[in-house]
Amino acid sequence: MLADHAKAMQRVCFGAEPSEADLELLGSRERWLVYRDLVRNRLNQVIRVALSRTRDAIGEDTFARAVDEWFSAGSPKTRYLRHIPGELAEFAIPIWQRTEAPWVADLAGYEITAWDIRHAPADPVPSSEFAFDRRPVLATAVRVLRLAYPVQTKPAPGAGYEPDPTILCLYRDRSHRPIPRKLNPLAADLLEAWRAADQTVAESIQRVAAAHHTEIGPEFVEKLSTLIADLIERGILLGGHSPP
Repeated sequence: MLADHAKAMQRVCFGAEPSEADLELLGSRERWLVYRDLVRNRLNQVIRVALSRTRDAIGEDTFARAVDEWFSAGSPKTRYLRHIPGELAEFAIPIWQRTEAPWVADLAGYEITAWDIRHAPADPVPSSEFAFDRRPVLATAVRVLRLAYPVQTKPAPGAGYEPDPTILCLYRDRSHRPIPRKLNPLAADLLEAWRAADQTVAESIQRVAAAHHTEIGPEFVEKLSTLIADLIERGILLGGHSPP
């Protein structure tokens, strides 16, 4: 009986149109219609904030249609509002890849990553300062994005974006804003290795440099030092842990 009521509640709140049979089962028809509107409006509000640029790019009608299709497909699966936009994006991005401008999927992915960055947990506490013989400790709110279009910038008016392969480190600054920083492929691989934190800094540098067929000479060391100093200054690289 409870399972039947739960399924009816799901259908009433998220179906294209609530059936009279479900409304009769739940009782208080008008109350449930009001509740349906409240639930859908609250979720829509969160989604629209998280994906505001994507909504503007594809238009209100197209965006609303994707949300309605997601509702009808049985969503959401989570009880946490902060995870709602990610669930919608996971459903809608494959649709937009087929039906919209080719850069829309990158834009939506960028916005969802920025949303996740804002709401990421607190940073870990390193046991020591950064050192090459220690495992690196990075901030929690750090992601590497590999994009086909530079969607972190403003689009050309009425034209969108031209292809321009772009690698970004997206991180949360001290004001909890998501900030993009461009990376080259080697720096991106280093940052991902440091996020994994399964090797010391020196070991990961040797492995990544070898994969890129790059000699660890004076020029490399100078550029590496500049990168590390910048990541520490930005609060991306926090310190280190002793190897196990």
